[in-house]
Amino acid sequence: MKTTLNQSLPLSLLLAASPALMLFSVASAASSASRQADMEKLPLFGGKAASVWSTAESDVVAETNRVKSPSAAMRWHIAVDHYGGEAKYPIGWPRLWRALKGAERDWSGYDFLEFRVFADTTRDKLPGSPVTLLLRTDAAEGSWARALTELKKGEWVNFSIPIAGLPKPDAVQQIMFSISDSNYRHKDEVEFSIADLALTRWARPTLVEFAPERAVLFADAGGLPVRFRLSGLKAGERAEIVCELKRAGETVGRAVLATERGSQRLVLKPSARPWHAGAYELVGKIGDGPPRTTSVRLVESPWTEKGAKP
Repeated sequence: MKTTLNQSLPLSLLLAASPALMLFSVASAASSASRQADMEKLPLFGGKAASVWSTAESDVVAETNRVKSPSAAMRWHIAVDHYGGEAKYPIGWPRLWRALKGAERDWSGYDFLEFRVFADTTRDKLPGSPVTLLLRTDAAEGSWARALTELKKGEWVNFSIPIAGLPKPDAVQQIMFSISDSNYRHKDEVEFSIADLALTRWARPTLVEFAPERAVLFADAGGLPVRFRLSGLKAGERAEIVCELKRAGETVGRAVLATERGSQRLVLKPSARPWHAGAYELVGKIGDGPPRTTSVRLVESPWTEKGAKP
């Protein structure tokens, strides 16, 4: 265990209370387990907790009670002290961090940062902002921060954070967890068991975040813009996306796009006849993979009466 009491506070700690800067999701254990066969993983735990992770105003040891593999988990303990912190910040920021090196720093080829957290405390329940995840990058923005408000006392919570919104995901320098003493009472004690910290990505071409730009559209719009993100491809690889608009099982619009990984946009046009007001189904598919479906509603346009605007 390494303890550092005089390290200057990084910029990221000042962002701990800032709003989230990108999409963040919490995955249930069932949904997380169901996709493991389709995911590739790069573990980021780093081995023995005490030799890899550094702490300030707190302690870290290997987690041996709540997980099957202690080499992939750690237990971080904080005894909240409103008087004995760093000289400039007696009510400070107990924190746990590790620097990333080599291939670990390039997250650009991955889809998610995933991990599990079990929280326990001497309090009846956790405060509203129990702990913050902080990522430091080479970008001008410096850091990204997100409070893990979904945590509950005595429960494991699975987290899956999309990489796409990170500033400069190809140059991540540091992972940090931090609490603010001001969110706790003096002499509170809190522990976080952190397990299965890893970068993950789809192992085969996969459509994610598939949706129309608008869920409701005028029937005479002449085209339906669709946005999606394509994962599961290496740099330079391409896959063909088939997107269809259906009504009562009939395909009334179709578009095909061969493209690389990342965020994409296409516009569906009517196949033969004009579209009419009603409920439709938007379907996206890659090869023989499972389709992604979502609903779209077309409504009568106020400009179509007598074929002209009033």
